[in-house]
Amino acid sequence: MMLVRRQGRCDRLKFLMVWSLMIDCCETRCAWPEERFMSTLFDFRYACRLLLKRPGFSLFTILIMAVGLGLCIYMYSIINSLVLKPLPFKDGDRMVMISPSINDVRLGDSPISFMDYLDIKAHSKRLEQVGYYYGDVANINLDGQASRYIAIRSGPDFFPFTGVQAAKGRLFNQQDAGEGANPVAVIGYALWQNYFGGRQDILAQSLLVNGVSTQIIGVMPKGYAFPMNNQIWLPTTLNPAHITVENAPKVQVFAKIKPGFTLADVDVELKNIMAGREQRFPEINGGHSAFAITFMDSFMGEDSKPIFLVMLLAVLLVLLLACCNVGNMLLVRAIERSKETAIRVAHGAPPLRVVMQMMWESVILCCAGGVVGLLLAGWGISLTGSLITSVVPDKPPFWWQLGIDTDVVVKALILVVIASIITGALPAWKIVHSNVNDALRDGTRGAQSRNSSRISRGLVIFEVALSSSVLCVGVLLALVVAQAAKIDYGVDSNNVWTAKVSLPPINYPDDASKVNFFNRLVSDLKTQPGVVQAGLMSRLPGEFTSASSIELEGSSFTRSNRNQFPRANDVVVYPSSLSALGIMPEEGRLLTQNDDAQSQKVVVITRSFAQRYWPDEKDVVGKRIRWIDGEDHAWYTVVGVIPHVIQGRPFGHSQWMPSVYRSMLQVPQEQISVVVTGVPHENLSNVIRHAVSSIDAQLPVYQEKTLQEVIDRNTSGLSYISILFNIFGIMAVLLAGSGIYGVMAKTINQRYQEFGTRRALGATRGDIIALIMRQGWWQLVLGLVISVPVIGAISPMILVTFGYPGIGMMMLFSITSLMIGLVVTFAILLPAKRAVQTSPMDALRHQ
Repeated sequence: MMLVRRQGRCDRLKFLMVWSLMIDCCETRCAWPEERFMSTLFDFRYACRLLLKRPGFSLFTILIMAVGLGLCIYMYSIINSLVLKPLPFKDGDRMVMISPSINDVRLGDSPISFMDYLDIKAHSKRLEQVGYYYGDVANINLDGQASRYIAIRSGPDFFPFTGVQAAKGRLFNQQDAGEGANPVAVIGYALWQNYFGGRQDILAQSLLVNGVSTQIIGVMPKGYAFPMNNQIWLPTTLNPAHITVENAPKVQVFAKIKPGFTLADVDVELKNIMAGREQRFPEINGGHSAFAITFMDSFMGEDSKPIFLVMLLAVLLVLLLACCNVGNMLLVRAIERSKETAIRVAHGAPPLRVVMQMMWESVILCCAGGVVGLLLAGWGISLTGSLITSVVPDKPPFWWQLGIDTDVVVKALILVVIASIITGALPAWKIVHSNVNDALRDGTRGAQSRNSSRISRGLVIFEVALSSSVLCVGVLLALVVAQAAKIDYGVDSNNVWTAKVSLPPINYPDDASKVNFFNRLVSDLKTQPGVVQAGLMSRLPGEFTSASSIELEGSSFTRSNRNQFPRANDVVVYPSSLSALGIMPEEGRLLTQNDDAQSQKVVVITRSFAQRYWPDEKDVVGKRIRWIDGEDHAWYTVVGVIPHVIQGRPFGHSQWMPSVYRSMLQVPQEQISVVVTGVPHENLSNVIRHAVSSIDAQLPVYQEKTLQEVIDRNTSGLSYISILFNIFGIMAVLLAGSGIYGVMAKTINQRYQEFGTRRALGATRGDIIALIMRQGWWQLVLGLVISVPVIGAISPMILVTFGYPGIGMMMLFSITSLMIGLVVTFAILLPAKRAVQTSPMDALRHQ
């Protein structure tokens, strides 16, 4: 038997020598370019044959690279679509919005005063095509079908800003915005197709917009929805001649940065312009400034970009782990073939040629992984598109075109090239720095050198440290989401149905008409079967509510320093709304039907408002407050105190922002949310729709959801990010586990004779497994220790950002360590059990 094995080894050695001579002959003939091409093709085919001989190894490495590259491609595609890619217009990279800042606090998605806009337009030297727009609810009706849209009111400079012409008809001109002009509208392609059936005589049609017959003058091309997801545009109704500094409305301002200037340059100029306005109008513009921001940052929030960049960094780390893993496995293959390589070099093969043949293996594996990764990324992006609607209240902005475009493919090719270089670097280093004489004297085992073994173990430690850091962030975000899901909003959301209704000013021109509608609607709802209670609110709990500046009676503040006033969520409710949500007073009373326009103006505050602004007062009922902004500066008397209610997201400052509640009978609203409490398992959407249409058939009902769905939407975005980070972390841990498995399997394979000797001397299988486990676990422990400073630096920032500092770091690190420890233990145990199943005699004969 031994003679047969030795004869086989001699045959293989002869074959390698002949193969080496063939390679040398090819090299002497590769003098001309076409011969070099043939030589490269020969190396490529040779690398393919080597990989096909080990299909398990090849498929495993391709899968690893596909995971790393796929996650990177997926994450870059999402970030590129959401925050990086400029608007799809000419000069889209120069398009910005002008937003306000108050006391150096940037309000990225807020409008500015119309008078501020006029000053910026007149004095800016670094901006061009400065214009404005503002949103307006458009209840449209055609053939008895009512629908609600968000219309954009703007001037004739709006469409030229984007450089897009109408597909049919014309756009706005100066006459359309003049006093006494006939009502006209430009509609979007989707509205034309869905609402009008794509009829060709669309320019001869009109539709009712808020009860006003409006002539359609133009249709925009397919896909046009600027500035967000809009489908109807109306002329502006603002007349500068009738606007003063005191009553100036708020508008969204857009502009293009002139060539040669940057956002920072524009910010400096805007700061100077607004400083001049502050000097001229200190009571109105005190503490106010302005800055330029891209449309993407305005919608997503400037704070979102660091989150996405951290996510991109996380997937790059996963890709790095994949490259290290594949590189480590290719290094092991290079060591296994060190005898063959040494013979070829000894016969005169250039080391560069040998390195290039090894690099071809890396290139083939990374290219195959890139193709599979692109397919995986495309699949993930298609799934993400269906989740967008749960994160965005209305339709997502038109520039969110999720998909694999040319830019993503180019970036994917760059990643493949980088991955090929990284994975091929270690085998190349081994070939260049190996000692031919040592390799030729090494017998037939191809044992791993000390340096190579040290590199492999170092890579494993590095993988454990990186994977534990990424997984820690994922676990931390999952804990934050779990905490947010359990938080008490201060209301009972069980069996509560909601919907929104907007009252057009032309049909409801005064407060009396609005109040009459409110009374009829609530009265009608309470008589419907299945309805327990009903109410109306300007904003629902859990919805974003802009905070207002409020003056406390007896305070020393004046309007010149109004930005230092207390701030609170301003919510207007129908008297029965708070009780419908299960809110009971802790002091005083709730709002009643008697709190109408003829009675004393009253307000109910949350306990958080009383504790923050009257901390030393035991009884705050009877105190008075009033609003600083707006036209209503009357004093409101506090008649009740209720528990804290979260009106915004359960994170950061909005979680603890106090709220005040005024009566809808005293402060009528145009846009309202209907709240109906019903019996369990009863769908009340049709009840709300029927009650509204019975009063006004032209009013559309929209955003019909349960209150729990409204609340859950607050955590859906963070939950999505948490899921992604956990996927990244799990992939990283699995990659680290596979790396440890590969290293341990190779190490154990090299030590078969040692284990056979130990077994022959009396060591049990348990002793051998314990020895292997101890030697593998120290890499795990060292990797976890290295990750502690990284976790300690990242975790507090996340906890403070989301307002949950109470999550214990020890618990977080324990969960992460346990998850990684289980994976690593399994990765070590598999080759260890295989080693002890070999008999001592076979192990002693192992070569």
